[in-house]
Amino acid sequence: MTYALIGLALLATLAAAGILLLRARTAARTPAPPLARAAALAARVPQAVSVPGTPKAGMATITPQPAPTPMPDDLAAFRWAGPETLSTARQQALVDAIRSLPRPPAALHQLLSPQFLERANSNELADLITGEVRIAAKVLATVNSPYYGLKQPVSGIGQAVTFLGLNTVRGICLQYLLDDSFKPGNPQLKQAYDQIWAASALASELCAQLSTRLSIPDSGALVAQVLLSFLGHLATAQLMLQQPGAAVPAADLLARTRWAQDQLDLGAGEIGGLLLQEWGLPSAIVDEVRSIDRLLVTPALTLPPQRSQRLAVAYLCARLGERLAQTDGTAPADLTGYDLDSETGADFFHPRGHLAAPALVRLNDHLQSADLNRHLQTLRAAVLARP
Repeated sequence: MTYALIGLALLATLAAAGILLLRARTAARTPAPPLARAAALAARVPQAVSVPGTPKAGMATITPQPAPTPMPDDLAAFRWAGPETLSTARQQALVDAIRSLPRPPAALHQLLSPQFLERANSNELADLITGEVRIAAKVLATVNSPYYGLKQPVSGIGQAVTFLGLNTVRGICLQYLLDDSFKPGNPQLKQAYDQIWAASALASELCAQLSTRLSIPDSGALVAQVLLSFLGHLATAQLMLQQPGAAVPAADLLARTRWAQDQLDLGAGEIGGLLLQEWGLPSAIVDEVRSIDRLLVTPALTLPPQRSQRLAVAYLCARLGERLAQTDGTAPADLTGYDLDSETGADFFHPRGHLAAPALVRLNDHLQSADLNRHLQTLRAAVLARP
C-alpha cells in the first residue's frame, strides 16, 4: 500500500512537471504583445551615447537631423480668406464693384476655352485675332520688335506663329486682350498698373521658358494661367485707388494679401477669381488661377504631385516676374546667380516644399542658365520701356 501511494505521488509529480514544460514551450512559440516585443528589441539594441568620441564597437550611432524650419510668425498668424468666408451681402458688394471694371473683348473667351487651349493651330489663332484689328496690330508690332530678333518682318499672325511658336504668340495676344480691359486715367493707378503689366509679361515668358525646359505638359495653359493670376492684382489696385488716399503697398505677397483682406475682405488672388467668374470663364481655369497665389498657404504634400509641380512653377514665375519688374532701382536685371535656397521668407515657406519635387530638381540650373538670362534681360528692357 505504501509502495502504491509512493508510485502515485511520483506519477503526479512527473505529470505536473510535464504540464509546466509544455506551457513553457508554448509560451516560447507565442508572439509577445507588441509593447513587450518593442521593449525586448530595445533592450537588445546598443544605445548611442551623446558625448563626443568614437563609438564603441557594436554600438549603434544616430545621425543628427536638422530641426524643421519653424513657420514664420507672420505666416502662422495669417488666415487666408476665400469668398466662402464672407457674408452673402459682402460677396455681392464685391461682385458689384468688380462689375464696374470693363469687360474684355469677346475673343478672350475663345482664346481661353479648353478646346482652343488643347487643339488650336496657327490658322485658328490667326482667324481669331484678325477679328480684333487693334489687338492684331499690337501683336504684330510686338512680334516685329527688336526683342524677338526676327530676320525678316512678318505681316500676319500665322507667320508669327511659324517663327515664334503658338504658345508665345497666344501669350502676346492674351496680354493685349487683357490690356484693353484696363485703361487707368489716374496717374497713380497707371504707375501701379504698368508695373503689374510688366510683371505679368516677365512672369508668363519665364513660365513659357521653364515649361519647355522642364517638359511640363500642357504648357500653353500654364502660361495663360500665370498671366491671368495678375488680373486680381490689377483689379485690386483699381478698386483701392478709386478710394481717396488709398495706395497698394509694394511689399511681398503675404503683406499685400493681408492688407487687401483688411481693406476689401479678400486678397488679390481671390478677387481675380471673382473677376474671372464674372467674365464667364471656365471654372477649371478659374480654380487653377486662384490656386497659384493660394500656394502661399498650401502645405507641401497636400496636392497631387503633378498639380503641385505645375502650381509651384507658376507661383515661382509670378513672384520672380514681380521682382524683375520693380522700378525702384533694387530690381535685378536678370536671374544670374539666383538660388532657390536663398528664399527663406514667408512667401516661400510652403512653396519651397512644392518646389522640392524630384521632377523639378534641375529648376535652379535652368534659372541660372546664360541663354535664359539673356532672354530675360532683353525682355525686361522692352517691357519697362513701354510707353
